[in-house]
Amino acid sequence: MKRIFLGATAFVALLFSSCEKNDNASADLTGAWQLESATVAGQSQILGDCDKKTVYVFTQNQLTFHEFETNRSTRNCDYDNHVETYKIEGNLIKDANDPNEKGILFSISGNTLTLTIEENGQKETLNLKKINQAQLDAILATINNGGGNNNGGGNNNGGGNNNGGGNSNTGKIIANLEGIWQIVSETENDVIEQLDNCEKKRSIKISGNQILYYDFEQKPIGCVSEIKVKNFTVSSDTTIEVERKRHFISITGDNLTLTTVENGRKKIIAYKRITQAQLDALLR
Repeated sequence: MKRIFLGATAFVALLFSSCEKNDNASADLTGAWQLESATVAGQSQILGDCDKKTVYVFTQNQLTFHEFETNRSTRNCDYDNHVETYKIEGNLIKDANDPNEKGILFSISGNTLTLTIEENGQKETLNLKKINQAQLDAILATINNGGGNNNGGGNNNGGGNNNGGGNSNTGKIIANLEGIWQIVSETENDVIEQLDNCEKKRSIKISGNQILYYDFEQKPIGCVSEIKVKNFTVSSDTTIEVERKRHFISITGDNLTLTTVENGRKKIIAYKRITQAQLDALLR
């Protein structure tokens, strides 16, 4: 199925469009759409469990394509993501950076999005269903888990050892960390970094032993977001490790501070707790 998905990826892109854009079409597209079925030249394709995790996420500015494919060696799901820019012309989605782009035909009926791609005389059709943020988070939470095993987000011990959840301190740390946090400030070697309005949207969502990073960057097309997923382990009642990098934690009320020291450079990032609705607003 990867050939089909990559064919779609070549055309589909972010939702920052030209003045020719159809606003109603944009509003209908906004949200997350999960793959349900695919046909090539009129023939239905067999989708594996990994294929069915593939999701297109549209916002006002962009589309992020989350692609999953079965690894034949490990039988786990390999993950990749793509971010593109596009414009809407009528019922076509086109590459905003390619004036000769033929485009993808799209239609929406209720909670179903249909994408039709014609390439080299062959028609490919993808049907996707609309999902909510919680469903998307659940799919992304499997990325660093070997791609979709049933351990609910990593290991089953709730904190990194084999004693059923660690001691009370590590359990408390995880409980306090759970939630969504938006950046307030960033300091490196006591120098306060100047964050632009786009960077001020940067957020993290912590659940179980995984962190979803919502990064925002100002680009010529607008404020572009990207989602990354990383596992963490609890080292002590004041530290966690993310990709072998130690983070010192301080939580006071609805304020979280993460401090890292690497190669003689000390970085402190302060966050405030926000709601799912507030995160959704940042992503729009």
